[in-house]
Amino acid sequence: MLKEFLGILAIILLLCSCSDASHPSPAPCCQMRLRVLDGMTDFPIRGAEVVVPETGERFITDENGSTAEMVLPVIPDAEYDKLLINSEGRITFIVYAEGYVPLLLLYARTRQNRDVIEALLFRDDGTLPVFTVIEAPPTEWSEELVEKHR
Repeated sequence: MLKEFLGILAIILLLCSCSDASHPSPAPCCQMRLRVLDGMTDFPIRGAEVVVPETGERFITDENGSTAEMVLPVIPDAEYDKLLINSEGRITFIVYAEGYVPLLLLYARTRQNRDVIEALLFRDDGTLPVFTVIEAPPTEWSEELVEKHR
């Protein structure tokens, strides 16, 4: 339990240091937008709600299906560090839109200079559960890990 508490405390401190503009901080942040599209037509979805659980922030998409620019912490992804260190972070997005199945995007990669992530929503006909997507690690990281063990 102490380990979980310390982990949560570390994330809170990172988030606070990232968002406090009055105190410069070495904590890395990334700026990005999420663009929400209909998964069948690729049309933008206006008025979708994008939630970032790690920060508690909520964003509403515009007529292009895009959120305002989000400034997000680069939370280190140390899950596979014993295999190969990954310099990118990860964050979670939950996307809701009227008439669509909610989307849970796990392990979205965060890094400096990441511009847009596209999120596809599918119409809710009453038969689909929450649509869960896990973003893959960076290709370069995957290739390096494979070559390391060749």
